[in-house]
Amino acid sequence: MLLPWVRFRLRTVLIVLSLFVLVLPVAGIQVLRLYESALVRQTESALIAHTDFVAATFRHGFRDATTDLDTHSGPLTNPEHDATKRRRAVLDLAGADVFAPFPDGRRATAADDVATRVGRAVTPILQDVQTRADIRVTDYRGIVVATNATGLGTDLSIADEVASALAGFEHSRLRRVTGEDRPSFTAFVRGAAVRVIVTGPIVLDDRVVGTVVAAQTPSTIVDALQTKRYLLLQAAGLLFAVVVVTAIFATRTLARPIRRLVTSAERVAAGDAVEIDVERYRTKELAQLAASVAAMAASLQQRTQYVRDLARSISHEFKTPLAAMAATLEVLGDHLDDMTPEERRHFIDNLTGDVARLESLTQRLLELARADMRDQAKGESNVATAVGDAAHLDTGVDVRLRGDPNVVLPIDEASMRAVLKILVDNAGEHGAGMLTVHVAAHGDKTVICITDDGHGIAPGDAARMFEPFFTTRREQGGTGLGLAIAKALLANANGTIDFVPPTRSATEVPNPGARFRICFRRQ
Repeated sequence: MLLPWVRFRLRTVLIVLSLFVLVLPVAGIQVLRLYESALVRQTESALIAHTDFVAATFRHGFRDATTDLDTHSGPLTNPEHDATKRRRAVLDLAGADVFAPFPDGRRATAADDVATRVGRAVTPILQDVQTRADIRVTDYRGIVVATNATGLGTDLSIADEVASALAGFEHSRLRRVTGEDRPSFTAFVRGAAVRVIVTGPIVLDDRVVGTVVAAQTPSTIVDALQTKRYLLLQAAGLLFAVVVVTAIFATRTLARPIRRLVTSAERVAAGDAVEIDVERYRTKELAQLAASVAAMAASLQQRTQYVRDLARSISHEFKTPLAAMAATLEVLGDHLDDMTPEERRHFIDNLTGDVARLESLTQRLLELARADMRDQAKGESNVATAVGDAAHLDTGVDVRLRGDPNVVLPIDEASMRAVLKILVDNAGEHGAGMLTVHVAAHGDKTVICITDDGHGIAPGDAARMFEPFFTTRREQGGTGLGLAIAKALLANANGTIDFVPPTRSATEVPNPGARFRICFRRQ
């Protein structure tokens, strides 16, 4: 388990994974036990074939050499022996027992003379056979009479396999390799540390005239690799090239883009204006992440600029009444005793007005903050429910509904009511007596057109009307935050509000009025 405070670079992780892929085939050699067992079984099958051939050759020679079988053979004590039955390989390297090394035999008396004569005839055949197996043929007492190796004339009956074969039994067994013959790599390749021993009786007319002992070290994985070394070198080179190309590809498509993205995010966190090129990221996930970071950066930069402008505007808006209050208090402090009651009342009224303006600004700022910072509005409403009637909105403006005011809008009723209240209030403050709300569906959008018959908006003011603190009624107590609050409330519901400039003919009438358009995308 990795410690929670340990962190690795992505490049390090990619290199480790590449190296793991590189050494995986080499490590797989250690676990190829099934292949080793197959090699052992293949060796056993070959030795069985050798023993069967040698036994048949010796048996035919023995039949021709004597007719006195009882004198030159032993009894067959295995009642289940069947010379016509084909032996099968049964050894399994994973589960078979491995016995002590095969004994070298002991000095023996003279072998059976018939077996010796037949053995002399068989020996050249054994020596001519191109095989890695050590093959020995014994007489009915276990004394070697023919071999392609060493040990001629030794008594092998001390070996369990030979003693069992003299009784008519067949055996296949694994024995350890002796110390001087033990390869140095047996710790890695188990098959190199054993020899396969196959023994079988030579049966003639239900009498045992001798045995065949065949022994061979099986082929190993190392031998197989040695014969295919050039092919393996080519495969290793190809694998190494694939790993290198994969590492380079992963670095270019993952490590470097992520590093570049981290650098951009750090610059954004430091407050720098950063433009993130999403097209430079070639993977979909990183492109999506880069797009999200770019959107976040743009939002943060926009929010930062918004906060700066808002702080500057707040400072300006609060500075004027505060300066006026400070001046009024200074005058009252210096000349309070010299003032008439009317003068004192005038200055106190000025203070009251400035306090009321500060209170109004504070309340509106709180509303703007709640509108800007609230989560996306959830709920539904319609214009008919939100508007109610002019009396319920507490204005002197006659509100008339047109189109389909019962269309469901993706905004909660409180927010929609607040937006309409702001627009109705603005219309009344600009001399409107009637306001028309027209609701209609256009394609995948729901459009609400709000038109009043007031004095309208000057062309020079239209571009700034949604800016916080912009107002043409500052002397009348206007804060310039109403339309900014309405825009924020609609934005939280994925809605928009725009001012629709009047046509040229409309500007020629005394009261051209103002027209706003609210849009919601239909679900």
